[in-house]
Amino acid sequence: MVRSLRSSPTELDKFDVLRDDQDWTFDYIAHAYHTNTPGGVVNANAATFPASVGNGMTMAWISLGPCAMLPPHYHARASNYVVSVQGTTETHMTLENGARIVKTMLDPGVMTVFPQGSLHTMANTGCGNATLISALNSEDAGTHNVANGLFDLPASVVAASFGDSSLSAKFAQLRKGIPAVGTGASAGSAEYLKPCAAKQSK
Repeated sequence: MVRSLRSSPTELDKFDVLRDDQDWTFDYIAHAYHTNTPGGVVNANAATFPASVGNGMTMAWISLGPCAMLPPHYHARASNYVVSVQGTTETHMTLENGARIVKTMLDPGVMTVFPQGSLHTMANTGCGNATLISALNSEDAGTHNVANGLFDLPASVVAASFGDSSLSAKFAQLRKGIPAVGTGASAGSAEYLKPCAAKQSK
């Protein structure tokens, strides 16, 4: 369907491809990545929502369970606007070498923007669920988790980038500990996990 849409000569012709009214809706809740264990990102983009083809944007629903986070990542082809609708989410962002770290706290109704290519992360600071809505100005934004990408490089290169060639021997162990991309979310830092664990034990 996506190929047919991309080859349609006019927008009107696309309506002949998207013939069913249901082609014009996207159900975030029904998606397998709509989870708070620990969390997930559901993207409505060219791959998952063909009606978005040619419209130049992606809309994502971000679910973060208690103390969960989106690990450091960047979008190669899009800027990213994110607004909180539930819970409190702490974000960190840096644009490039030499840029300062921008930290924000997103309570419901508060938004931030991550410029295209900026390295950023989001963490649920609370012991309840957090929900955010994300808009990206590309239907093919691309997401690259930095830790996963870094440790896909040769071990000697990674070790040298840390300024310690002896790390090469520990490379396999370090790589094994990095969570798979999976749903897009992972367990958060010890700073947030500890109080949540204490609360659950009471």
